[in-house]
Amino acid sequence: MPEIKLPYKDEESRIFGKIKRPRINVEIFSKVRKDWILVVDLLADTGADISVLPAFIGKLLVDDITTGKYVEIKGIEPSAVLIAFIHELKMKVKGKEFELPIALAESNNVPSILGRVNGLDLFDANFVEGKELRIVWK
Repeated sequence: MPEIKLPYKDEESRIFGKIKRPRINVEIFSKVRKDWILVVDLLADTGADISVLPAFIGKLLVDDITTGKYVEIKGIEPSAVLIAFIHELKMKVKGKEFELPIALAESNNVPSILGRVNGLDLFDANFVEGKELRIVWK
């Protein structure tokens, strides 16, 4: 089984100062361009049910993000709501292609996240000592 090793990236945190986070580059098939586009630095987040992308990336992928299924996504703060629209899109990670639901946010002010449903759940993911993410195809 192919294994991918992804070193964590150094980032700034308002709470901890410097912190390392597991980031991954993927390709997503654009229905607008009829071609694959590279989307960099998605947070590999096993705590996220669904993958999320900001509006400016969503507009590169589909003609109208609002044609997807309307959802209100809540996180740690229940009163904070992210409006998004779920689209089934094709993604590639190091050549492995799969289809997954991606919530295309109405806002540009959200992080790009690779979540579990039909995303990280397709792999064996191992977060190694806060240094790297190793993923293996199932």
